[in-house]
Amino acid sequence: MSPPILAVHGWGFDPAFWTPMLDRLPDFKAERVDLGFRGEPRIPKVARPLILAHSMGLAWALTNIPRPWAGVLAVNAFPRFTRSPQFVEGVPPRMIERMVARFSSAPAEVTAEFLGRCGVESPDVATIRPDPLRKALVWLAGCDQRSALKMLGCPLLALAGTLDPIVPQAMSIAGFPPECLVLAEGGGHLLPLTHPDWTASQLRAFAARLRW
Repeated sequence: MSPPILAVHGWGFDPAFWTPMLDRLPDFKAERVDLGFRGEPRIPKVARPLILAHSMGLAWALTNIPRPWAGVLAVNAFPRFTRSPQFVEGVPPRMIERMVARFSSAPAEVTAEFLGRCGVESPDVATIRPDPLRKALVWLAGCDQRSALKMLGCPLLALAGTLDPIVPQAMSIAGFPPECLVLAEGGGHLLPLTHPDWTASQLRAFAARLRW
């Protein structure tokens, strides 16, 4: 029997992001967090979950989901996003600052541009909720969950794309222990959508090794 999955999407997305991957795992029990970017926020209570987190979803889960966890599968994710003297592989803070500055007057445009950079074709931003998105951007600018990641107390597997335009390969290498990181050659920022069979098989094999 496998641990229950608690899936956390990233910025600009919603729980439907996980459908292609989770459809390939029908024998797993899965709940999905809704961060409220397109619908009402929802955080299911799951005892000792296997956290499945995409992009910003990992840092959010480390901040907000109580432990213990059975394990963590981080996909295109990071514990810290912006650059600092102790994390030179992060993105320049001014990138987030510019997004925040523009967001108040053009939330749909900023969101669509970001989703396009992620690899989403013709992003649909008709249903976005600007306030939660803006607050998450501001939070992301200063978020640093590297210490929390080191003190997890459960197994970790991180999947990253070598051609991810949002989370560069160097950031993934700096953010995770080498023995926990698996790189998808040529993969981008949307591995659960572009590589659903591979990501599902990685989760299945990882879950089989967990004790919970």
